[in-house]
Amino acid sequence: MKQRHASVLACILCCCALAHGALTARRSLLGSGKNKNKTDTSATYVYAWAGPKNASLGGKDSIFVISLADGEYGKIVSVVPTPYSTLEPHHCRISSTRKYMGCSGLFAAFSGIPGALFFELSDPRTPKLVDPAKVDQPKHSAFADEFVATEDGGFLLTMMGTPTGGSPGRVAHYDKDLKLIGEYPDPVKFPQVEGLNPHGLGVSWVHKTMLTVDFFEPASSMAGRTLKLRSTVRLWNISDWTISETIDASMIKNVSGPMDAVAIAETGAYFFGGGNGYVYYLDGKGPKPHVPVVAWDGLDGNPNRTSFGCIMHPFRNGTRLLAAMFVRDQVQLLDTTNPQKLKLLDTLQLPKGAGGHAVRVSRDEKMGAVATYYLEQGARGQLHHEGDLTIRLFGLNDRATKFILRQPAKSLIDFKTVAKKQGPFRPHGIAIY
Repeated sequence: MKQRHASVLACILCCCALAHGALTARRSLLGSGKNKNKTDTSATYVYAWAGPKNASLGGKDSIFVISLADGEYGKIVSVVPTPYSTLEPHHCRISSTRKYMGCSGLFAAFSGIPGALFFELSDPRTPKLVDPAKVDQPKHSAFADEFVATEDGGFLLTMMGTPTGGSPGRVAHYDKDLKLIGEYPDPVKFPQVEGLNPHGLGVSWVHKTMLTVDFFEPASSMAGRTLKLRSTVRLWNISDWTISETIDASMIKNVSGPMDAVAIAETGAYFFGGGNGYVYYLDGKGPKPHVPVVAWDGLDGNPNRTSFGCIMHPFRNGTRLLAAMFVRDQVQLLDTTNPQKLKLLDTLQLPKGAGGHAVRVSRDEKMGAVATYYLEQGARGQLHHEGDLTIRLFGLNDRATKFILRQPAKSLIDFKTVAKKQGPFRPHGIAIY
């Protein structure tokens, strides 16, 4: 009898522990009211995906591993180089299983090198590059950009153009073993899709929909050409990976060059940046037509709508959004409880000229990082938005209403000096382990 009681007690204690873990795995924004200015996070490393400003000094496109541990907070503890120096490192994402990290090389196609790279994370302090020769590259599309993690441990990846930088681009699909299982829409069934140059994407797995936004045609960004900015956003049916609706958003406060799109939890609705400082809301449910509406003005009424893009990161429960406004040198923390009328909660103000581009938060949504480099094409291209080449770490209070700088001096990692003899590096992609 005593043995039975002991077994029952052990079972109860185990269930309580599991229940506590399940509750704490997804952050509550109600808060406890305690330690309002302290941030405790389970995150351990920030990965910065960066390339050398001057490759002739010997630097390679590399993953820089930044520790978040108390004794080495903000310190680069390892650097994982690739064999390449002309990828133009772009975005990163860790898989849902945390086994792999995908990293894109936006301009790899210009050099004939792989644009979709993956790192194995069994030792998160020292990621290991998966042999690019063992990973199939998309055949019908190139100019790799943004990753989204799939539920099974794989990835979706926007490919902005054709292998020569034209149109259409596609969305590539890798499974949990990094096998390329598709490029969408199917190039055989849909060989021509006018103006399809996807950059950002968001997915609602429950509602079986996806939103992509078309940015620009890659080859048109080169010097001497006319930049072909797009104004279309596209709803997809992910049951068969086809485009269900193409929306011309140019008439809605002049959407031009929309850069990013994110899903609002599992509501079937999305936010996207319009390339004009506005954040738009789009409900993807129900019958056509679907019409975007302005939900937020990130430029605060400024008549000059030049924004140089807006990269966003949504919180899992759909009530918070981080929006990096490059032209304002800011990261804005927004309350999205009413998704059609966002409210500013706090601003992380960076120095003038710093920029502010890719922004990410940790899985527990208690800390984040922003990279300030956007894109510098030099003499070969038209886009010149270098920022101040830094990674900046920040915390969030327990209600996610304010930014916290835990150790300000150590929260700034200056990539102009980290590599010393190899010169400045340009950090673009961020992922948090």
